[in-house]
Amino acid sequence: MFKIVTPLIQQGLLSVILLSGSATAALTDDTTRPKEKSVSIGAPCREEPSCVVVGDTHILKWNSPNPNNTVIVCIHGLGLCARAYKPLAKELEDSGFDGYGVNVRGFGPDRDKAEYAKLDCVDTVDDVSKLLESIHKESPESKVFLLGESMGGALAVRIGAEHPELIDGVICSAPAWKILKIKRNALKGFVEFVFMPHSVPGPAGKSLINQATKDKSLSDHWMNDYSHKLKLTLGEAKAFMSFISKTDYYAKRLSKPLLVVQGLNDNLVSPVAVARLFRDAQSKNKTFLIDGEGEHLVLEEGRFSPALVEKLVNWIDKDSQRSSKSPLVETINTDNLTERQSKRLAKLVKESSIKEVDDRRPGNN
Repeated sequence: MFKIVTPLIQQGLLSVILLSGSATAALTDDTTRPKEKSVSIGAPCREEPSCVVVGDTHILKWNSPNPNNTVIVCIHGLGLCARAYKPLAKELEDSGFDGYGVNVRGFGPDRDKAEYAKLDCVDTVDDVSKLLESIHKESPESKVFLLGESMGGALAVRIGAEHPELIDGVICSAPAWKILKIKRNALKGFVEFVFMPHSVPGPAGKSLINQATKDKSLSDHWMNDYSHKLKLTLGEAKAFMSFISKTDYYAKRLSKPLLVVQGLNDNLVSPVAVARLFRDAQSKNKTFLIDGEGEHLVLEEGRFSPALVEKLVNWIDKDSQRSSKSPLVETINTDNLTERQSKRLAKLVKESSIKEVDDRRPGNN
């Protein structure tokens, strides 16, 4: 009986998971997909002045008044949409960077369309890759960086590993692949799955939001914006877990410059697991930046600090091109750490140190 019930509990959790950073609809075999025409940058969206249409879906777009031939492509976290990057876009714009914020399939204003209704990370990999190709065609002299948080971080790692020719570096914050307190929330998810199928969100969802942030205004924003998606089907959730479970595998194949950002107070994605992902990454030019004041989100919804923006801009401008091949571990906002936080920080630094890499290949999609 226990062997039967346990997977059901896990499935119940997955059907309501709210990770603020990673999910996917049923994955399909890449060979069965029809080939799509190349994507080009399109016309403004009438609903949101800062959005444009790329192909037939909306994305956030910004242009710096003083561009320096650098483009940043941002991928949001689970439950959110591309507009989560509007505050950061302003900072990047002021620093001379043009950019885009992509809506992962299943999120954003187009999720009422059949082809964009379900969360699908694999098709989103294709979407972003086509956007990168379009950027290179229109601005062949520009440097292009991928930036993603949580689910977006997992997507950025995978795209960077599969298409290194399309990028000059990867920035990922709390890349989703190890979720904290999953067993406890699994029980809540099972109860919700069986007894409260229409609750949005229910106990498990609210618990996961509380893990992501202590800010009530941010929690309310997550739950009340139509472009957000707070509940997954069983198929979407199972495919999501399959996708993010391979994040470390793709990090080991990521050769381009890499900046990994991690909030010290992240209670949703395991900071230790992220430190190990950084350790395992193949990139020779890589930096691990730990934010002593950061929760799960440190890039989206204006959660960044001035110190983080400064480090981010400096990495894009300079550190991503450094000749030294030694990994760097840097910290910010650590002046007022408690004793417990100091120990946690020391552990992250230790876990990020280089060890022998396990090269086992994960299962097929």
